[in-house]
Amino acid sequence: MRIVHEVHAFLTQNLDTRVTIEELSHQYLMNPTTLKQVFKSVYGSSLAAHMKEHRMEQAAMLLIKTSDDIASIAQGVGYESQSRFTTA
Repeated sequence: MRIVHEVHAFLTQNLDTRVTIEELSHQYLMNPTTLKQVFKSVYGSSLAAHMKEHRMEQAAMLLIKTSDDIASIAQGVGYESQSRFTTA
């Protein structure tokens, strides 16, 4: 479980970077299926859903506290385009 907490810390500290399950499993030397299963058992949701929630929380805070435009905020929380961010 320590590895899953490390993965979580890495992802939440790097919200602007999109990382695949395969990249994470390689970086943390864990099978992709095992990583997904253990992550869900620890955090209660899939890795993707959990990170989307973190990204949206960060974006909401930035929308309230900064005068940055939506495209900049979208990019800052890991969306490659404003339209994908808006859809999310």
